[in-house]
Amino acid sequence: MNTNGRRLWKHAAGWLTGIMVLSSACGTTAMANGVMLVETASVADVHAEADDTSPVLATLSGTQAKVLENSGRWMKVQVGDITGWVESEHLTDGSDTLDDIAPVNPEETQNPGDTEEQTEQTQDLQTEETHPADTAAQDRMSESSSDGADSAAEDNSAAEEAARKAAEQTQKAAEEAARKAAEQAQKAAEEAARKAAEEAQKAVEEAARKAAEEAQKAAEEAARKAAEEAQKAAEEAARKAAEEAQKAAEEAARIAAEQAQAAAVQAAQQAVIAQSGVTPQDVELLAALIQCEAGGEPYVGQVAVGSVVMNRVEAAEHPSSIPDVIYAAGQFSPVRNGSLSRTLSTGDISQSCRQAAIEALAGSEPVGDKLYFRRVNGRHGQVIGNHVFY
Repeated sequence: MNTNGRRLWKHAAGWLTGIMVLSSACGTTAMANGVMLVETASVADVHAEADDTSPVLATLSGTQAKVLENSGRWMKVQVGDITGWVESEHLTDGSDTLDDIAPVNPEETQNPGDTEEQTEQTQDLQTEETHPADTAAQDRMSESSSDGADSAAEDNSAAEEAARKAAEQTQKAAEEAARKAAEQAQKAAEEAARKAAEEAQKAVEEAARKAAEEAQKAAEEAARKAAEEAQKAAEEAARKAAEEAQKAAEEAARIAAEQAQAAAVQAAQQAVIAQSGVTPQDVELLAALIQCEAGGEPYVGQVAVGSVVMNRVEAAEHPSSIPDVIYAAGQFSPVRNGSLSRTLSTGDISQSCRQAAIEALAGSEPVGDKLYFRRVNGRHGQVIGNHVFY
């Protein structure tokens, strides 16, 4: 190979390395325009919302992420199938990582995307530059310029083909790295989702447990209060029932006593009537007179009025029967004012007045043999209640 050929090969090798550097630089520019890197020394959580309390969808480190939206503190990014929000402090545009992406000196550092074939071609180029046979080739190249031009064209085509293959290898390596990063992001997202689901399940179970406990407590409290209310209601009902039963018993006893007393009075009346030879009508008339004259007086005063009537029946100067004594002219005011007649027609005679009439017929003498009575009004005699007897 002549001097021009060697120079062309040298330039092609440099061009090939430059193509690789350019490819890496293009990738970095793309990141600056829409793809960001998660800093390798940082761990970034991808949140569902732009809020550090929202659920974590994935955790990234040293990963490329496509930027969809920038709100200052937060950036909305897409990593594989995951879309979420990352705090801006965890992202870089890649400018500070170019040393890790592209070699500093293309002639000293082999591009990571180069294949063994490209490496061998470069070594061959370097070997040919120092091989002793190159001197003779250079001499022949100087003898024929037309042959040198053809060799230069062929060398140029080989360099272009090598550069194309290197670019393809670099592209494949980048796609493989992106695929692996997407897989890792997917796995991280699935793990985060699984953990989130477990936490949610635990939270739901805990909430359900607490709700069940609260419901149990509420039910027990309600049952206790209901039992207390039922107990109070039962006791109150029992008390009222006892009171009602007591009242009913007392009322029944009172009625029975009244009935018994009435029966006793009736029996006594019958006995007195049989012994004294008076009629039931005479007894009713005497009781009606006592009701009109002394219905509001003490019981002894009622008996005293009946005794006065019976004393007159026994006295020679008065009629000898109860009706004749009572209806004698000018003797008793209830006869004159008609109240005696009304009382007999209505039968409105108290039990005490009926009993007083029976006692008088039986010979009771609370005023002795006295034949008259009137309102006290300062008069002298035996005073009983509002009457004076003489």
